[in-house]
Amino acid sequence: RQAWDCAVRLDCQLGEADRPWEDRNRWLQSLAQERADLERAKAEVETELLCAKLEVQTACATTGLLHASRLADVLDATLRFRNRCSRLGEELEAVVQTAREALRDLGERPDVGAYGGEGASPSAVQTKRWLAEFESARLENDMVLRTLRHADAAKALSAAAIEEAIDHNWRFSLELVGLFEKVVGKQSMSTAPKEAVLEGAEKLRAKLEEILPALLECKLGVLNAEAKGLKPDTAAVEANVAAAYKCQVESLKFLTANNVDISSIVATKFAEEMLPHPAAFGSAATRASDDAALPGGECGGEDGSWPPVLRMLTYNVFIRAPAPQFTHNTDDDRKDERLRRFAEHLRRYDVVCLQELFGAFSNRRDWLAEVAGRLGLKHQLRSSTNVRPRFLVDGGLVVLSRMPIVASASLTFEPGTHMDRLSAKGALYAKLQCGPEGPYLHVCTTHLQSTYSEDSFEHSQIVRHQQLEQLIAFLLENMDDCTAEPGSGLVRRWPLLLCGTLNFNGRRSPMDGGHSAEYSLVLELLRERLGEVRDLLYDVSGTHPVTYADTRLAASGEVPAERVLTNRSVYESDSMKRQCLDYMFFFPQRRERSDDSPSGCPSEPEAIVPATCQVEKFLVDRTKDVGAPVTQLSDHYGVEATLAVIPVMATPQRAVHSATASVGASGGEADKACAAEVEPQAAAPDGESFDEAAPPMGPCDAPDAAPLAPPPDAAP
Repeated sequence: RQAWDCAVRLDCQLGEADRPWEDRNRWLQSLAQERADLERAKAEVETELLCAKLEVQTACATTGLLHASRLADVLDATLRFRNRCSRLGEELEAVVQTAREALRDLGERPDVGAYGGEGASPSAVQTKRWLAEFESARLENDMVLRTLRHADAAKALSAAAIEEAIDHNWRFSLELVGLFEKVVGKQSMSTAPKEAVLEGAEKLRAKLEEILPALLECKLGVLNAEAKGLKPDTAAVEANVAAAYKCQVESLKFLTANNVDISSIVATKFAEEMLPHPAAFGSAATRASDDAALPGGECGGEDGSWPPVLRMLTYNVFIRAPAPQFTHNTDDDRKDERLRRFAEHLRRYDVVCLQELFGAFSNRRDWLAEVAGRLGLKHQLRSSTNVRPRFLVDGGLVVLSRMPIVASASLTFEPGTHMDRLSAKGALYAKLQCGPEGPYLHVCTTHLQSTYSEDSFEHSQIVRHQQLEQLIAFLLENMDDCTAEPGSGLVRRWPLLLCGTLNFNGRRSPMDGGHSAEYSLVLELLRERLGEVRDLLYDVSGTHPVTYADTRLAASGEVPAERVLTNRSVYESDSMKRQCLDYMFFFPQRRERSDDSPSGCPSEPEAIVPATCQVEKFLVDRTKDVGAPVTQLSDHYGVEATLAVIPVMATPQRAVHSATASVGASGGEADKACAAEVEPQAAAPDGESFDEAAPPMGPCDAPDAAPLAPPPDAAP
């Protein structure tokens, strides 16, 4: 299949440069017919193998005889099939080589992807792919730089040719940013990380992120010159292309000198993964590095190096506490394998809100928190595990942030219904500092009552409504961040992001993504109590995308998209499959409306503006991740968004300090035992405590906040 894909791509490329389709496709037709025959033969061989396996099992079970000739026939058929595959591979290999030579004769660069030849292992294919990209960049940049240095380059080179050279360097530099992020992530999660590799990779990544916006500025200058009929500034183009080329050469030398293993680093899905990356557009040089220090030794920098874009994620990771088998959807939900793969994605985000990452009876939550801390997500909140005997397990909520948490609180709902009565479901609230003088962002993640069957829908809906009322009261109590005098009423100065698994289905039916009746009621309640609200995912998509129990169309009809983690019974009901249960609700800051508004709340433009929002499925490509036990990392899809941050101009320092409160179901009483674990936590190195000295109390702080306690020792 790899050889066939290469042959088709090369054929298309050759056709554009050489001759029309009618002439050039004849040499592929016979191979296409052979490939189709092989597909049919493959199905027949698989059937024969299954039948032979059944005969072996039957013979073993009945202690009967097994005819060796039967097995010999099956193995012979398999061998014939393998020989046909080998012959076809050799023919395709010859086609690939012929097309490559023809393209080189025509002066074109063969764009063949990652084919490594017959018998190449996946790791060798990936390594060859990266080396081919570096070699391609070298050849192209050599030619471009020689041309740009010519005395008549401004006259001879068209604007389109210059743009193409800039685009090639921008794209490859952005891919290298993704490569070094993965290199640093793998080193950070290894038992013995190499400090030299970490430091070198971080420096190169930072240098690449400085080059990216410079290339875009250079391209803008070329476009402006073309629009005005002027000659392009070839000196500026040469300088920027040379800088990108130099950094690419340094990258290859670094990877080679340090013997960095890139064989398992799959090239990024460019459109899906790297284009939303903050380094792709805008001033990437202002993004804070993981090691920069804020006032107080956190993240960010005194020079104003705060991220201009916040990358947010809410994800129900489905890492349940160890429990009796009857509570599980499946025999084995592969917690460790899934969590390890999810940890590789953490570097992509600035704020991560997780649901169903339970800390009871397991150390998986502590392990992920430690890895997140090493990746720069040092500020953390977790649901308390001190919930027994009222509940069996904690709420499973976690907040991981690169931004400092200046205030936090927790809420625990009344016991729910069905299996939810065993879990201390609730909400975690954090106020994040997004700049040296602001702005701030209120973030709240929650997990509401689930619907376990069609029969329990009405009761579950009633419980969810009660939980929403408690949640709104909890937020109103903890978001009073303006300086208005008492009795003037609550005006929220900074925006709020409410996210998580809210467990009401926003879709009208499995195939209709319009508003459901329950969604409309919830949206009306939120708008009435908390002000203007935007459903970021719906606003971007124009529909409610599926985030749970997705399906796909196959030849046999509609089939489950995931079969390992999701309860099989949900696919038997139209009301349970293809649901939208995960959301990001954004509440803009509430500005001063008139002279009778509280004088202490200044009127300001929006400081944090939603930019993008999309479903992140966290799929596992088992053709590259060989041996993966799942096709996706959870039974839910995640929701990710980017928020643009507009820094607040310097003003006298506000007295904003950390405050914690754990609010019970009534929303009023503080539970000090729970507050100890909900305190903002900075990830500590191995062997050190998560204890942190309480900061000085401010005028808005809650009194008698409990000191931070280390998480309880949990059995593996």
